[in-house]
Amino acid sequence: MTAGTDLLGGGASIPLTDGTSVQLRYSMRALSLLENRYGSINNVQNAVDKTGQGAAFGPVIQLIGAGCLGPGGFVAHFREHQDTKGERRITGDITFRRSTDGADIADLLHPGAIVQYVEAFQSAFHKALAALGNDGAPAGATTETLPSPGESSTTSPSVPSTSLPTPSGT
Repeated sequence: MTAGTDLLGGGASIPLTDGTSVQLRYSMRALSLLENRYGSINNVQNAVDKTGQGAAFGPVIQLIGAGCLGPGGFVAHFREHQDTKGERRITGDITFRRSTDGADIADLLHPGAIVQYVEAFQSAFHKALAALGNDGAPAGATTETLPSPGESSTTSPSVPSTSLPTPSGT
């Protein structure tokens, strides 16, 4: 099997609350989006709090959403800012909407399946990195299985993707 074929299929499949399912695959576009959102591939792998004391649900939505990008899948909606040095960075959460009906991935994931989502992400993410010739993990990253985030995890409220910045000069 070639690297391109690995990225187009074979990722973990997860059920959605509307009775459909989606296969996770992390293309270069998805990896780039996550890297831009979290700062590095290592930070992507550490986005979900492993202690159960911090955010888990929000990062899981981001990680699963990126794995759903592609033709016939989901489309990413986000804000990107450029600093004075010309560096571009995604600020805030990315909203992932299904291209066929506009449904938000966050509304299609079930909180009780968070452990299944984390396992599916890890499997598909490592497979994508291996397909890129990285043996499934970035340098210095661990491949340990993340424990359940626990019942005490909290998330920040999401910002509606319909909010637009005020035009400058008005």
